[in-house]
Amino acid sequence: MLATNPLQIEIDGQTKTFDHYSLNLAITGKYNGDGSTDANVAMRLVPTRIENGEVITADDSAVGIVLGTLDGADAVTQQAVGAIQAALQNYISAKGI
Repeated sequence: MLATNPLQIEIDGQTKTFDHYSLNLAITGKYNGDGSTDANVAMRLVPTRIENGEVITADDSAVGIVLGTLDGADAVTQQAVGAIQAALQNYISAKGI
């Protein structure tokens, strides 16, 4: 993932630009008793840079996002989760699962 606003992080006395994010993502889709859907989301974005073929991460500066429900989530978050769920539904359908 490309960072919208690359981070300037000091490591070992040198300031480096981290212009990527490594992504850890878990989405648990679920059905409610009334048939509606919801999801739990856990995401961790780790600032990442590539220097001379080496991948360097700044784990201490990672951004974590955790949602127990989509109720009250902003429109951008709901849209992102919906797009991921739609892509996974396409995958399930294409694989005949």
